[in-house]
Amino acid sequence: MRKVWGVLLALVVSVAGIYFVLSRSVLDYQVTESPTWIPPASVQKMKSGIKDILNFTQNALLIIPSVDKFIPNLTQDNLVKKKSVVEIPQKNESKVGNNVKNTRNVTIVTAYWNLGTFQKGVGGLKFSINTYFKWASTFKYLVNPLVVYTDCKEFKELMETLRSDRLNNTMIYLLNRTELWPFQLVTQMKSVLDQPGYPKYYPNTVIPEYPAAQHSKYAVVAETIRKGVFANPYFAWVDIGYFRDVVERKVDFTLDIPPGFDPGKISVNRVEGLSMNIDPFTIFRKNIVWVGGGIFLGKGEALLQFEQLYHRAVKYFLDQQLVNSDQQVLYSMYSKKGREALKPNIELQLYIPKGSGNPWFYLGYLCRKEVSVRNS
Repeated sequence: MRKVWGVLLALVVSVAGIYFVLSRSVLDYQVTESPTWIPPASVQKMKSGIKDILNFTQNALLIIPSVDKFIPNLTQDNLVKKKSVVEIPQKNESKVGNNVKNTRNVTIVTAYWNLGTFQKGVGGLKFSINTYFKWASTFKYLVNPLVVYTDCKEFKELMETLRSDRLNNTMIYLLNRTELWPFQLVTQMKSVLDQPGYPKYYPNTVIPEYPAAQHSKYAVVAETIRKGVFANPYFAWVDIGYFRDVVERKVDFTLDIPPGFDPGKISVNRVEGLSMNIDPFTIFRKNIVWVGGGIFLGKGEALLQFEQLYHRAVKYFLDQQLVNSDQQVLYSMYSKKGREALKPNIELQLYIPKGSGNPWFYLGYLCRKEVSVRNS
C-alpha cells in the first residue's frame, strides 16, 4: 500500500512541476524582448579602396531557448528593444480624402532602375537584377507606408507580391525614367565622363545612368511629397539594398524618426569626418565620401526645399565638368567652395556613428525597430 501511495505522490509532484514550467514559459514569452539586429563590426570595406563598396559578412542570429527568455547572440553594437505592438487598419478604413491615414508617420520611398548587370568596384563584384530582387525582400516586412518607383515590370510585380499583405499601405509607380530630371541629363553626363583622363570608378563614373539613378532619389522623394499619396509629415529615402545584411531576418519592422531629429534639416549618415576645405574638383575626381546616400529623411517641406537645392547643385557641378554619385554632390555642396557658389538655404543634420559597428548603416538601424503587427 505504501508503494501505491508513493507512486501517486510522485505523479502529483511531476504534474505540478510540468504545470509550473509551462506557466512560466507562457508568462516569459509574453515579455520576451526582440533584438533589433545591427550588422556586426566585422563588416569590412573591400580592398579596392572605393569607400562605398562593402564586403558584407553574414553573422547569423543565434537564438537559445531558456526558461527565462530567448537570448540573442549580440555584438557590442547590437541593441535589444522590447517588441512594440502596432495596430494596422484594415483595407478601406481610416481614409483622409484620397489619402490613407497611417499608424506610422514616416513614408518610405525607394526605387529600382534597371541598369542591367554592372561592375561594382575593381574587385570583380557585379550587381545584377537578381541582386536587387534578393535585397528587395526586406521590404515585405516594412510596416511603414511605402512608395516605389521603377522602370522594370518584373520588379513592379515582385514588389506587388512582397507587399500583398500591405496593399493599402503601398503605392508602386511604373514609369519611363526619362520623365525624371536626373535621367534627362544622361547625355551631358556621358560627355563629361568620356573625357580623356576622367577617373574611372565603377560604376559611378563609367555608366552615366548610374549617377543619374543616384540623383533620382531626391527627385522621387519630392514627387512623392507633391503627390500627397500618404498623409504623413515625414519622408525617408531608403536604398533597395540598405538592409541587405538582415535579408534573412523575416520580422516586421518600422522606421521611425531618430532621436534628436531636427525638422528644419535633412538627416543623413556621416561616414567619414573630413575637412570642408577640400575642393569639389578633388571630391568628384577622387571619389571622396563624407555622408552616405543610402538613407536620408526629413519633413516634407524641408525635403522639397532640399530637392531644389540639390537639383541646382547637380547642374552647377555638371557645368564645371564634374560627374559622380550623390555622395560626392552632397560633400561638394557643403564644402567651403561649394557653399560660396551655391549658398545652401537648408542644412544637413549629421548622425555620427557610435561604437565599432559599420558606419555606413548607423542611421538606418538607429531608426529601425522590430514590431508585432495586429490588424484592427
